[in-house]
Amino acid sequence: MTERSLPRHWLFLRGLSRECGHWQPFVDDCAARLGWQCHALDLPGFGSEYQRSSPLTIAEIRTDLQRRLPLPNDEPFGIVALSLGGMVALDWLRAEPERLHQIILINSSSGDCPIWQRLRPSALPKVVRGLCARHIIAQERAILAMVSNRHDNDTALLSRYVELRNQRPIQRRNVLRQLWAASRFRAPPTLPAQRLLLLASRADRMVSWQCSQRLAARYQAPTALHPSAGHDLPLDDPQWLIQCFRGLAEKG
Repeated sequence: MTERSLPRHWLFLRGLSRECGHWQPFVDDCAARLGWQCHALDLPGFGSEYQRSSPLTIAEIRTDLQRRLPLPNDEPFGIVALSLGGMVALDWLRAEPERLHQIILINSSSGDCPIWQRLRPSALPKVVRGLCARHIIAQERAILAMVSNRHDNDTALLSRYVELRNQRPIQRRNVLRQLWAASRFRAPPTLPAQRLLLLASRADRMVSWQCSQRLAARYQAPTALHPSAGHDLPLDDPQWLIQCFRGLAEKG
């Protein structure tokens, strides 16, 4: 494998309090349209791992995922990571550069960014409702309104997300533990620019696109900005993302 060729296997990582079920149908579309071997793992404390405690550092989350990666130890792979998942991907590239050949970060950030960019002040009321509302449907409605600009009133999608919560409950303490881990994470000082692609939305109502720009400037890495999608870009405009992925493959 050359420095610029892309791996066959790709791991998909979600962000704060989300699970693998929130990727679909995007992961299946990537497999079908790009020919990737796609894998998704839940962060500890969420999804299939909901009965466990979420670690208090990004490095511990990364180590947990490394142990559960369903690939041979010498198989190279790439990561597509959204939001907090991007912090895990950055730490993973620092820790295992010989095996992790590419990371694609979507609306991510790090503790090096100003706090008002990492979480927009206007998003705070929805965060509080998402954490403190009595009923799951109210929590999920607040989350969807915060992360999506195109599906915030999608009742069918809301019902599906509520069903995910009913199947694999979220423990509030795990959300707080994830927030603590994210608040302490600092991006590695150096990483190979050719291994990174940063994608963000200018209309993200949760995390400022300037965080992605800051990370791209740090590593001199390529970036692309969507003009109107929300924080959950794979939900709001999956076709745009797949085009960006295809462009990366063509450059390789």
